[in-house]
Amino acid sequence: MARERTITARFSAERRYFENSLGREFDFTSTTGPYEYLLGALSGCFYSTLASFPRKSEWKGMEIKVTGHKRDEIPTTLCSTVLDITVYGAEDEEEVKALIRKASEECSIFATISKVSRMEVNTAFRS
Repeated sequence: MARERTITARFSAERRYFENSLGREFDFTSTTGPYEYLLGALSGCFYSTLASFPRKSEWKGMEIKVTGHKRDEIPTTLCSTVLDITVYGAEDEEEVKALIRKASEECSIFATISKVSRMEVNTAFRS
């Protein structure tokens, strides 16, 4: 059965925001608009997918910087999307690289965006 996700967006002259099913509010501003939320959703989905895989080793932390470039032509969808992933304290770098490749194949938001955008994933390791 498909899992449903719902947000409610409200727009007025005073405020533009959406809220989730728990009532938590997220504003649309000049620096946090729809594409920032889309790229944030991509990073969250990618990490959740990655963390769900069984693994033999651990890492201490991870940072995912997502950069999207929009087309000039209408519709102005993303034409390229780059995930720069920094993994901190990885016990087994090769295993993490393999899991990141697998996440790029199985993350649903990554797959959705890849229908309109060239996707690139870069990985760096730090202690």
